[in-house]
Amino acid sequence: MYKAKKSLNIANAFSFNKYQSQILNLMGFVILSLMSISSHALAPNRGATCNGIAGASQSSLTNADYTNLVSAVNTDNYVNIAGNASGSIPLQIRMTTSELNGPPTTGSFIVQTIGSNSAFNIVRNFPSVTSVTSIDLDFRNSITEQPIFLTNVAMSAFDIDVVNNTNNSFDDYVLFTGVTANGTTIDGSFQSTVGSNIGAFRETNSNRATFPGLGLFNTSSINANECSGDNLDTACQGSIQFAEPVRSVKVRYSNANYRIFNRNNPTNQQIFFRVDNYCYVPQYIFSGTVFDDNGGITAAQASATNANFNSGTYNNTNYFNGVFNPPQETGISGSTVKLASCDSNNPLTYATQTVNSSGATIGEFQFSVPLSTFGTNRSICLIESRTGATYPIRTTIDNINTGFATTTYNYPNRNFGRVIAENAALVLRKAQYVNNCPSTIPYTDPDLNRVGETDLRNGFSESANNGNALTPGQCIAYRITATNRANVPITNFVMQDKLQSKSDGAAVTSTLANPVASTTDYASNSVAIGNNGTVITNSFTLNARSNRNFYFNTKYGTTVNAQ
Repeated sequence: MYKAKKSLNIANAFSFNKYQSQILNLMGFVILSLMSISSHALAPNRGATCNGIAGASQSSLTNADYTNLVSAVNTDNYVNIAGNASGSIPLQIRMTTSELNGPPTTGSFIVQTIGSNSAFNIVRNFPSVTSVTSIDLDFRNSITEQPIFLTNVAMSAFDIDVVNNTNNSFDDYVLFTGVTANGTTIDGSFQSTVGSNIGAFRETNSNRATFPGLGLFNTSSINANECSGDNLDTACQGSIQFAEPVRSVKVRYSNANYRIFNRNNPTNQQIFFRVDNYCYVPQYIFSGTVFDDNGGITAAQASATNANFNSGTYNNTNYFNGVFNPPQETGISGSTVKLASCDSNNPLTYATQTVNSSGATIGEFQFSVPLSTFGTNRSICLIESRTGATYPIRTTIDNINTGFATTTYNYPNRNFGRVIAENAALVLRKAQYVNNCPSTIPYTDPDLNRVGETDLRNGFSESANNGNALTPGQCIAYRITATNRANVPITNFVMQDKLQSKSDGAAVTSTLANPVASTTDYASNSVAIGNNGTVITNSFTLNARSNRNFYFNTKYGTTVNAQ
C-alpha cells in the first residue's frame, strides 16, 4: 500500500491533491469496515458438525430463541425452540440461573445482537474470587415432555480475557458441563480456534473453592489482550463440544484465581456465549390409549337390555362414540398394540408394546422409532388386540392407518375403544303376538304395538306366556326390535332368528307362515314359507341412536320339519 501510494504522488501530485479528500474518506470507510468485521467476526466452532451420525438433523439457536429464553429465565417454563430443523428436532429449553458466594454486587443477564449474531451476555461484578454464576439449559422433547438427548452439542464463549490494572481486575473462566443419559456429568471438549488466545485448563479445588473442571481462559499475559467493548472477536473466543449426548448443559462463569488475585477481588467483567450446534436423529412418535368407551357409565349402571337412548343412562353422547372422552372415560389395561406395516395379508411387525397397566397412564402406549425402522415402507399401522373375556366389544376398528409421512414426526391420539358386554351398542328385544293365522296382519298398527302390552292375544308383548295355552295350528307373530343405542352406526347388520324345532329339543316345531310383513327386509337365503329354519334379513345399517322393527309370522305346533 505504501509503495503504490508513493508512485501515485510522483506521477500526478495534482491529481492526488484534487481527489485527496475523497480518497481519505474512502480509506477511512474501508478501515472502519474492517474494524467492524473484526469485532463481529466469530469463528466457526469446529465441533459444530453432525458428521458420522446417520440420519441426524442439525440445527442451532435462532436469534429469536436467545430472546425468548432470556425472557423466560427463572420462570420454570420450557420455551419452544425455533431452531428445530423443520420440526425434526422437537426441542424445548428451560433456562435458570443461580449464584454461588453471591449475589453479584452488580450485573445483568441479557441478549445482545452483534452484527447478525445474537448471544447471551453475562455482566458481573463478583463480590469475591470464589463467586460463580451458573446458567442451566435443560432440554426437553416438546412432544413427549421427557428429556431429549442432543448429540454434538457445541457452544462458544466470547470476550474471555484477563486484566489487572488500577481500574479493573478479573480473570475470566468459563466452564461448560453436560449431563449424559446415565446421569454422569462431563466436561465439554475443547475445540481449538485459529487466531484465538483462549485455551483450556482444569481447575482443581486446590486452586479455588468452586467447581473443578476443564474450563476456558485467556492464555495471554495479563493486560496483553483485553477484549474491549461488546464483541464476538475470534481472539477472545473459546469453543467446546460435548462428546456424548446430553440432556442438559451448565455454563459456569467465574474467575481463575491463581494468577492475579493475591490482593484484589474482581471488578466489572463480562462474557458472551452461544449455542452453536446440536444434532438429533429424528424420532417418529406414535401414541394413544386403549380406553373404556362407556361415556362414564359404570359396570353397576350398565344393562345389556336397556334400549332407551332418549332418557336415562344411555342418553349419553360420549357413550360408545369411538372417541376418548376423559375424564369421564379412562384407559384400560390388558391390551397389546403393534406398530406394523399396513399389509392386510401379512403385516410386518416393527415393535410391540403392552399398554400401561395402572395409574394415570393406564391404557397408554407410545412408540418412538427412527425412520430406518421402516426400511422403504411408508404405510404404517397400529394394531390392537387382547386376550381374555374382559371388554370384548370394540367401539373402534382394530387396525389404524397412521397416515404416515416422513415430514410429520408426531402421531398422537391413535386410540382404541372397547366396552364391557353389558354396554354393547346393539339391544335386541323380542315380542310375540298369538293369532289365528289370518291372511293379513297389520303388523305396524299402533293397536298391536302398545308399549307395555301384557296379553299376547291382544298385541305384541314382551311378557312371557301368561297362561293362554296355544293350540296346534295357531300362529305366533314376532316383532324383533333392533336398537342401536350407540353414537356410531352399526354397519352390515344382519338379524337372524332360528325357529324352534324338535330336533333342537323344543316341544314342537314351528314353520314360517303368511302373511309376509315385508318383501325387502329378508334375504334370499332366509327360510321359506312353510319350512322350519332361520329367518335372515338383508344387510342393513343401523344409524346411531335408532331402532328398526322386523316382523314375521310362524305356525305353531305342526309336525312338519323340512330341515
